[in-house]
Formats: sequence, C-alpha cells, structure tokens
Amino acid sequence: MQDRKTSSFISGAAVLMAANLLVKLIGLAFKVPLTYLIGEDGMGHFSDAYTMYTWMFVLATAGLPVAVSKMVSESRALGRNAEVRRILKVSLLFLFVLGLVGTGILFLGADRLSLLIGNPKAAIGIRAIAPAMLFVALMSGFRGFFQGQQDMVPTAISEVAEALGKLIFGYALAYLFLSLGVEIGAAGAVAGVSCGAALGLLSLLVLFLVKKRKLLPASADAECASGGTLFKKLITIAIPITIGASVFSLTSVIDMAMIKHNLVAAGFSTEEAVRLWGSYSGYAVPIFNMPPTLLTAVSISLVPAIASAFVSGNRAHARGSAESAIRITTLFALPCSAGISLLATPILSLIYNNTNASSMLTILGWAIVFVSLVQITNATLQSVGKVFVPVIHMVIGGIVKILINYFLVSNPTININGAPVGTIVCYALILALNLIAIKKVMGVSYALGDMLLRPLFSTVIMGGVVLFLYRLTGGFGRLIPVVVSIAGGAIAYAVVLFAVRGIREEDVRLLPKGEKLARILKRAKLLR
Repeated sequence: MQDRKTSSFISGAAVLMAANLLVKLIGLAFKVPLTYLIGEDGMGHFSDAYTMYTWMFVLATAGLPVAVSKMVSESRALGRNAEVRRILKVSLLFLFVLGLVGTGILFLGADRLSLLIGNPKAAIGIRAIAPAMLFVALMSGFRGFFQGQQDMVPTAISEVAEALGKLIFGYALAYLFLSLGVEIGAAGAVAGVSCGAALGLLSLLVLFLVKKRKLLPASADAECASGGTLFKKLITIAIPITIGASVFSLTSVIDMAMIKHNLVAAGFSTEEAVRLWGSYSGYAVPIFNMPPTLLTAVSISLVPAIASAFVSGNRAHARGSAESAIRITTLFALPCSAGISLLATPILSLIYNNTNASSMLTILGWAIVFVSLVQITNATLQSVGKVFVPVIHMVIGGIVKILINYFLVSNPTININGAPVGTIVCYALILALNLIAIKKVMGVSYALGDMLLRPLFSTVIMGGVVLFLYRLTGGFGRLIPVVVSIAGGAIAYAVVLFAVRGIREEDVRLLPKGEKLARILKRAKLLR
C-alpha cells in the first residue's frame, strides 16, 4: 500500500515537474523578447509591479492550496463526500473574499505603494496586475481541491494555460502600448499576468465542470463538520506555511525599495538606480531562478518517504531518506551553480544580447546550491511536524540579507553587486540552521565525503572542462561555445562523479523511475 502511495505521488510530482519545465520555457519566451522590447528601464517598472503582486499573492494563497488538498484528501479517505463538498465551498468563498481584498489593496493603493518602493511610475503597472489577485486566489482553491483528489493534471494544465496567456497577451499589450511611454509598455506586459491568470482559472473551471460528477458524487453520509470548524482547520494548517513562504517575498519587496534608495545614496540618479535594478531583477534573477524551480519537483518526490517513515516510527528509514534528499539535491545544484557562474557573460549575451548583469549573475549563481538545499531542508523539517522552525530560520536569514544589502549596495564601489552577496549569505545561514535542526530532531549523520567532497571535486573538474571548451570554441559565434561548454561540462561531471563513486543505489531508487535506472547503473558497476 505504501509503495503504491509513493508511486502515485512520484507520478504526480513527475507531471508537475514537466509542467514546471514547460512553464519556465514559456516564461523565457516571454521575458527574453520583452527585455529587447522595453529595455532595462521597462524591466525595472515591470519588476516593481510584479514584485508587489508576488508578495500579496504569497500572503493570500501560499498555504491555502496545501491546506485544501490535505483536508480534501483526509475527508475523501474517510468516505465523507458531503464534507469534501463543504470544504470546497468554504475554501472558495474564503479565497474569493481574500482575492477581492488583495485586488482592492493593489488597485486603490497603487500610488502609495509605488511611492513606498521609490518608483512612482510603477503605479499604473500595479493597477494592471491587481485583477490577477482575484483570479489566482480562486485558482489556488481549485488546484488544492484537485490535488486532494490525487489528480495533478488540472494543476499542470492551468499552469501552462496561465503561462501561455501571460506570454501572448503580455507581449502583445506591451508592444501596443510602448509608443505611449516605456512605463505604459511595461504596464501592458504586467497586464498580461492578469490575462494569464484569468485563462488559468477558466481552464480549471472547465475541468471541474467536466469532472464534477466523478469528483463530487451524491452522498447521504451524515458525518460532516460545520463550515466554521472547517474554516478554522483550513486557517490552522495554512498559517505556518504562509508565514514561511511570505518571509522572502516580503524581503524581496523591502530589498526592491532599499536597493534603489541605497543606489541613489551611493551617488546614482533615480533613472540609473531603476536601470540597475531592472538589469538585476529582469536579467540575472530569471536565469538564477531556473535550477531551483526545476529542483523543487525533485525535492517534492523525496519528501513523502521522510514523512511516512517518521510518522510510522521508522526513524532509521526517515534519516536515510533525509540524507539521500540532501545528497541528491547537492549533486544537481552544485554543477548548476558553477556552470551559471562561470558562463554568466556568454549566457546573458546569448539569451538577452546584453551583458550588463554579468557581474551580478556571476555572484548570484553560487546561491543556487544554497537555495536548493534550503528548499529540501525546509520540506524535511515540515514533514516531521517542525513547521515553525524553518520560519524562524528564514526570518533570521531575511534580516541578515537586508542588513548586508543596506551596507553593501550603498557602497559606490560595490553598488548593485551587494544584492547577490546578501542572497548568498542569507541562504547559507538558513541552510546551516536547518541542518543543525534536522540533526537534532532526526539524528541525521552528514557524511562529508558523500554530501560535499565528492560532488565538489567533480564540480571543480567540470569547471575546468567548461572553461577549456569555451576558450577552445570561442571563435564560433555565441551559441556554439555555450552549448559545447555546457554539454562537455555535464559529461565531465557525470564521468568524474561515477568514477569517484559519488552516487549511492538508494539515492537513485528514490527518484522517479529510480528502480529501473538503479538496475541499469548497478549492472554497469557505477553505483556504491
């Protein structure tokens, strides 16, 4: 039974991982041409409006889909179909009110919010993105409901529909409105987010109507908690997750305001400060975000093994799963960090034809490994019931990040490059605190050789190969050197990692299709 549940969960995680990859590719297809269209100034206005929305969005919806999913799953397992219906009604009503309030705050408070972040021209963009709050809030309710039914396909479809809507409408509106001014063009791009959210919600509504009879069968069961009880439970589950997710969104908003103010204090004009922020947030950050986003799906597939083992009292298996999760994440994240840092300039040149953010991305790339490991360690602590521990650690890291940014960004010599330094220190600190907490709670043993030395040695060799191949092919345009360097580096990393026996059999088995892959690698004598 447990194997079937794990298999089902992994299948769902694989569906979401594929959707995440497609959404990221669509996002690049939107963001990259957009940078050419509206430039660094426009990307600064776009990022300001989008960051304000993101913070509000996380506060309103981060923990609620998880809470809805958990409640629906539990009631469904108990055969309480009437309760499932009531959970859906209560959650949608609450999310509708929450989304409406969020939309009102963004739309009516746009002028004050834009002044707060030091960019009055961002007000029109904040108003353009305001309706997305309502659409996304309702979307999160339906997504949680479908996930509680162990059906991940509707979530995947809605994510793709949302991304396509943002791409098509956002770029079209930016193009149409650009002649009225760069801030109007940026607002058109931001309005595409609202259009995409509406399209994603529409896709979920259609799927819900098609599947309604199957998902909500008529039931005469008497056991059904009251709406008030269900609402209280919904909030109780959602609050810790929401607090944890909102910490860094709030920090991003504070950073957004601080960075520009501090750049001005360092001697830059307001226009230069907005341009530097646009270069950092619109060029470096999207590339930096790619690996952690994709690695999230891998982490999700590992967490159930930890949670189920811990709940059943099998602490040894829980410890082993946690150790494997950390090892696997490190194996993926370290080469991503090195590759993006070493090839920052050619990657930016290839994608954006703009290398102004090279120094920022070179530094920021090294944060990838820390961000990825924080994701898996946060999830590990939450899976064993320590939901508030990651929150405390993230608050500490967020404060440190703000302090570092405050002192470094205002330094004229360092300026915007202080922001990625703050990110690295912030996540490294959180990771250290998380690892200490996991060891204390679960008794996990961190084998330095497996978790760090072998992957790090393989990454160093990979880095040398990447630099050699890039210099060797440097005269063949922009595409060929990047592709050859990445491909050659990946092959070198894999060869060295297997040569030093850096991968264990139990790690491979935890991955989607891991049993089959483990058999193949074991026959080739490549696993420990």
